[in-house]
Order: sequence, then structure tokens, then C-alpha cells
Amino acid sequence: MGKKGFSPRSRRLTQKELHLHEYILFFMGTLEISDNELLSRARHGITKSKLMSIAHETGLTLKELSLYLRISTRSIQEKDANQMIAPGPSERALYISRLFKSGNDLFGNRNKFHNWLNMENLAMGGEKPVSYLDTFSGIQLVMDELNSIEYGFPA
Repeated sequence: MGKKGFSPRSRRLTQKELHLHEYILFFMGTLEISDNELLSRARHGITKSKLMSIAHETGLTLKELSLYLRISTRSIQEKDANQMIAPGPSERALYISRLFKSGNDLFGNRNKFHNWLNMENLAMGGEKPVSYLDTFSGIQLVMDELNSIEYGFPA
């Protein structure tokens, strides 16, 4: 049964375990991440290599992604592949990754989703959804709009 009061979910992962998880997820697909994995990674941060995988799979340039994460492109470029990105920007990157997974699934491919992100949207006050990606609440608004489209509400 295990130690009293011990739950696998409450155990903190070691750095070695985090790197192993990143390595496995890199080959499984960057955009796929569970709620528990997202929480763990958000608390500890992600490596530069994970961030670069997110940029690649979302089709965002490093400049675009750094703008949404509110960190300089240079600070990302200067890191080694296994160096950690701070928890705040890491969490936004993971939520952006999740948003792109949903958008790609809904629209059928990355290009159609990118086009939608970059079009003015009446439901979002005439703004482009991509302009919302620099905050958690903005990412959630875009996700809510995707859910509205998916379930038949006007976009």
C-alpha cells in the first residue's frame, strides 16, 4: 500500500526525472501533455529544448514565442539546450502548446489554425486572437472561442 500519506501525485520529480519526461514527450509529440504533467512542468520550468520543440510544433518563430512569453529572444538563445526556462514563461508556453493542439485538431491543420488566429474576430472585439496569447486569461479566451466553434456557437 505504500507509505502513509504518500501519493505518487504529491511527490516532486527530481531534475533527472524531469529531463527523462521531457525526452519521452519530445518523441511522443510536444503538444500532448496531461494536466498533471502540465502542473509539474509549470512549477519547475521547462528546458530550452522543450521550448524549442513547442516553437517547432506550433509553427511559431522564436521571436513570436518570446513575445508571448514575455522573455527576450536573446535570453532564450543564450541558454544551453538543457537549461531551464523560468516557471512563469514555461507555464505560458505549455498553455500555448495545449491551445495549438486544440486549434490544430479543430481546424484540421496548422495552417488553417494560424490563419484563424491572425484574422480579426468579431467575437473577440474585432481583435486578432493571436494578440491574446501573452496572458493566461487571453489564452483562455482564445480556448473558449475554439470551444464555441467546436460546439456550434458563432465564432
